[in-house]
Amino acid sequence: MITNIKFSVIISSFLLLFLTMGLTTSYAQDSKDQKKINKQRKKIQNGKTKGLKELYKVEPSAKAKIANAYGYAVFTNTGVNLFVLSSGNGKGLLINNSTGKQTYMKMISFGAGVGIGLKSYYGIFIFDNSEVFNNFLDNGWSADGQADATADAGDTGASVSAAMNIAPGVILYQIADKGLAAQATVQGTKFLVDNDLN
Repeated sequence: MITNIKFSVIISSFLLLFLTMGLTTSYAQDSKDQKKINKQRKKIQNGKTKGLKELYKVEPSAKAKIANAYGYAVFTNTGVNLFVLSSGNGKGLLINNSTGKQTYMKMISFGAGVGIGLKSYYGIFIFDNSEVFNNFLDNGWSADGQADATADAGDTGASVSAAMNIAPGVILYQIADKGLAAQATVQGTKFLVDNDLN
């Protein structure tokens, strides 16, 4: 009888120990994942700040357009363009000017391109009204056609295309970093909500 009680206590102790270890490991993993998410969010926030700074430097009138818009999005993209195939991905932030709500987004691209080199650029969308903003938020956007911004950096250190009307109520600016790309493109690019970061 005493032996059975001792055995039960030992088994219970081991079960409790394994359960505690499992919970501790799970908590440590969750904490590690949260740190990674926070790091990615901070990087996206910094990209938004830098992208807007570059845009306002080369196209000062865009500041008023963004301030008066229903909302806007800033994406940072790094991709590789090798001969005729290009691929890339990026992250961004969609901001509702009316509510202040921010939604983390992602961009995925794969398409045809010409040239060799690393392509790095900011893509800044401006949404005139709630309908186009919410459509972008709920459904994303896919760039099926070719939309290029030719890079002529000059003294400013960056280049910007003229504002491109990509849909009724939606304007897109693209800014290429000096020396990294001959052109920035959104061809074959999908813009979607990043569920992992929200």
